Amino acid sequence: MCLKSPFFRGITILLIIGSIFGTAQAQDGGQGKPPDGTSTIHVVQRGENLFRIAQQYGTTVEAIAQANGITDTRFIEVGQRLLIPNVQVSTPGVNTTYVVQPGESLRTIALKYHSTLDSLATLNDITQPTTLYAGQTITVRQGSDGTEPLTDAGLYVVQSGDTIYRLAIRFGLSIQEIATANDWASANKPLWPGEWVVIPNHPDAGPFVELPAYLADFHIQTVPVKQGESIGLYFTLRQPMQVTGTFIDRPMNLDMDTADPNTPSLNYGGIIGVHSFTTPGVYPLTLTFTDANGVTSTYQVRVSVLDGGYGQENIDVPTERQDLLDSATVQSELDRVIALVSGNSPTRYFNDLMALPAPGAVTSGYGTRRTYAGTTGLSFHGGADFGGAVGTPIYAPTGGVVVLAEQLEVRGKAIIIDHGWGVYTGYWHLSEIFVEVGQTINKGLPIGALGNTGLSTGAHLHWEMWVGGVQVNPIQWAQQSFP
Repeated sequence: MCLKSPFFRGITILLIIGSIFGTAQAQDGGQGKPPDGTSTIHVVQRGENLFRIAQQYGTTVEAIAQANGITDTRFIEVGQRLLIPNVQVSTPGVNTTYVVQPGESLRTIALKYHSTLDSLATLNDITQPTTLYAGQTITVRQGSDGTEPLTDAGLYVVQSGDTIYRLAIRFGLSIQEIATANDWASANKPLWPGEWVVIPNHPDAGPFVELPAYLADFHIQTVPVKQGESIGLYFTLRQPMQVTGTFIDRPMNLDMDTADPNTPSLNYGGIIGVHSFTTPGVYPLTLTFTDANGVTSTYQVRVSVLDGGYGQENIDVPTERQDLLDSATVQSELDRVIALVSGNSPTRYFNDLMALPAPGAVTSGYGTRRTYAGTTGLSFHGGADFGGAVGTPIYAPTGGVVVLAEQLEVRGKAIIIDHGWGVYTGYWHLSEIFVEVGQTINKGLPIGALGNTGLSTGAHLHWEMWVGGVQVNPIQWAQQSFP
């Protein structure tokens, strides 16, 4: 017989795997389960996927994919042999880590993962379910019956007049499909307002979160958030209401998201800035809703703020410029800047990633704790510095309206642009200014030239961003778009 045939090459590969892992044994359909802690070979059967195989062996999809060099976990073939590492068949279900999203509760997570409240509470030492917060990492034991998580399902909140029949028509499903997804004993079950109904394979049914009746949708971007980062907030009301909000004792800018400012909308958005010196911890984000009758309701989400991991440095200032460190001079100019960047224009000029304003490398990042000329007063670097030669063009990272374009003492030749919704960017130490106050600009327009004016120790652009009156990291906006 020829050992070069595909059949014998397959045997040779299995023998090599067996010699490497020692306890490996072929698992093909109905054969016995291997001992815990061993590695084995599983032959893919018809109807299987990686999730169900991981459930069978008490491991995770990620572990199997890594062991077999699988880059797309959606595709495996019948008859394909998979190496299963670290089998744990005595453990019911598969443990996985999960980051809690805004609006989620133990109840929604248990429902989504076919788990139980008791299991989640025990695995994570949770005694008070209300202490769950957005950004929290918990351990979830998925259902031991091989049922997949409801990744493509929506959670619908029953409204007055809803019936199973009407929901089936609305979402293009059969009554039995809805009944099965919700583990109902009968498809004729009556519904009552406020009840949750899982809608399978239809994420447009609504987010899989626990929301009050007046909220149809609710999203928060960037959780957990680090010191100095921005948070994006977007939600949809079921009826017109007045909305206000607070986070870390500051009012939030919340704006109606509509193409026509004269047309009321039920969609709202807002951007929240987290100060660089915010103490790490969990903080309540509170929204207050007032309906047409003056009835007020409150919805609260707990958000985790993490340490930004910023370093510290001392800046040597040339003798001829040390007068710019005078506290009265610094404060007077800062007060003027804060007054300019604390507004909230309803028109939003940003709708995608911001471009970087300069072609050079970032020579000093946001957030670094700083002292100047050996003093003990601690501040932080409120923007990102870009190196380059004097005269290098500076470009608008996105659209907006110019609200400042002049020479300042500390910041040198400076520009501030209002991008709407309480978002402003500043450009300091320029050698030239190409725009004027009141000018509407588009993304990519040259607005000035890099320089070395004001309190500067060398040619560079200092790019700064303010959100809701708080200095935040502008580089985040070049890496993430906001609502």
